[in-house]
Amino acid sequence: MALFGFHLVDGLVIVIYLAILVWIGAYFSKRQKSLEDFIKGGKQVGWLPIGVSLMAALNSGIDFVQTPAVVYAVGLVFITLILGWLPLYPYISRVTIPFYQKLDVYSAYEYLERRFNVAVRTIASLIFVLWRVGWMGAALYVPILAFQGATGIEDKEVSTTIAIGLGVVVTTYTMLGGIKAVIWTDVLQFCIMFAGLFTMLAVIVWQMPGGIPEIYEIVRDAPRLNLTAHIPEMASATGWEKVRLYFTTEVTVVGIILAVLINHFTAYTCDQVVIQRFQATKSLKDARRAIVINALSDSLWIAVLGLVGLALFAFYSISPMPEGSQNSLVVPHFLREYFPIGLTGLVLAAITAASLSSVDAAINSTTSVVMVDIYSRLFLGQVRPAENLTPNEQKKQVLVSRLTNAVLGIIMISIACYIPYMEKGELYQAVNKILSAFFGPLLGIFLLGMFSKRASGPGVIVGAVTGIATSLFFSFFSEAPWLQDVCGRVFGTQFVEFFREVSWTWPSSFGIVAVVVVGYLASLAIPSERTDQPPLTYRRVMAMAPRDTQ
Repeated sequence: MALFGFHLVDGLVIVIYLAILVWIGAYFSKRQKSLEDFIKGGKQVGWLPIGVSLMAALNSGIDFVQTPAVVYAVGLVFITLILGWLPLYPYISRVTIPFYQKLDVYSAYEYLERRFNVAVRTIASLIFVLWRVGWMGAALYVPILAFQGATGIEDKEVSTTIAIGLGVVVTTYTMLGGIKAVIWTDVLQFCIMFAGLFTMLAVIVWQMPGGIPEIYEIVRDAPRLNLTAHIPEMASATGWEKVRLYFTTEVTVVGIILAVLINHFTAYTCDQVVIQRFQATKSLKDARRAIVINALSDSLWIAVLGLVGLALFAFYSISPMPEGSQNSLVVPHFLREYFPIGLTGLVLAAITAASLSSVDAAINSTTSVVMVDIYSRLFLGQVRPAENLTPNEQKKQVLVSRLTNAVLGIIMISIACYIPYMEKGELYQAVNKILSAFFGPLLGIFLLGMFSKRASGPGVIVGAVTGIATSLFFSFFSEAPWLQDVCGRVFGTQFVEFFREVSWTWPSSFGIVAVVVVGYLASLAIPSERTDQPPLTYRRVMAMAPRDTQ
């Protein structure tokens, strides 16, 4: 029997891990007595599991497989995204956490109705639902991609079977146990993620004849250690050509830091996955402690993923991958060809853990948004879910939440099953293009609401529509020949060539600028329809006593 690749013992490791997840969901299922328990966990979750859960929820299997692939392709410049925590931490600890603690909302989008109107709340919640549902399908597909690479089995029926199996597992324990089950399964998955990651790095170093010194020499000479993008043509370029080169280079320091900052600022300002965890903590102090754990573990995670990417680059410089292989497959290929029996299962379990920890958080948070912002608000007419309910009414809310959870799981599984039939490209580019279409617009809406007194509901809607259109244009222009043809006739071929080549790191930046600028100008032209009270900006919320924000 071969000593490397995927074998029965590896499959056993994964099956045992999935069974434990279902058991955790079943354990917490008896403790879900109300919508508050399902969404907020009774506000009794400690800061350490919250911090660990945040890290696991916001770093998926996509990161495990694709971050090494990006570093493999472009070098260490990609992990400069860690620098985003320098401005992010003070913003989270001093702005968003106190803001939401005072509001005591069930959903982040509940705030938008208090600030603007129900239309803005509904638009934002729908943006979130579309973003998370599409993303969940891609995240669920990543373990399948890793399995295919590790086993060499690329049969579409096998992929569909795995997608259904993983989807049923994650939907089941999330549906049964609510936010508490999600948080505690994330803690387990956090441990598995790091165990698999460090094992991956150790095996690569072990497979290198010269060990760490040889890895360092190869990546230094490549060069792959530069913390700035190397653009050879920039030296001789002038004027517009320099601008074109900068925006079309795949990864630059400014581009990646901006993309990650917008990603993180969106997450910690208006992503229900994060806000829901803020609301599950016992106090403001605990929420701030949780963010410290989140920041430290996230930085370590990205740094080690970067080291894995560099080590794989060095290894495959000596033993090249098959010709024509995509960078996206560099981790799965190494698992299949060079990983010892048993450890392959551990790393595949780690990739699965990274994916499911994000997927369960997304399912639970999307369920809470559907329940609070769509079902309760639009169908029951409640600005905020009723809390003084009879036990039977509370059980009904939990039941509807679980049914919603199940429906979202079915949609997610359907998307994951369809992905193998789509035309393939580099996965990290495709995923980031999808996310970029939502990051900027969603964050722009909240920034206008929190920090601009002049922003009005109608103006923000105009800005949001413009921002989404802008992000979609930059994200998918290169894949829309009809649009290129129209723009070529109107603006010329140079216009088309530039926008077709714009890097996947930029669309979210352009989207947020469009929302804020257009939304603000439109607000000046279309004043707010609410003149009965001052706008509920961040400053006004922080100046109020907690009961005044109800």
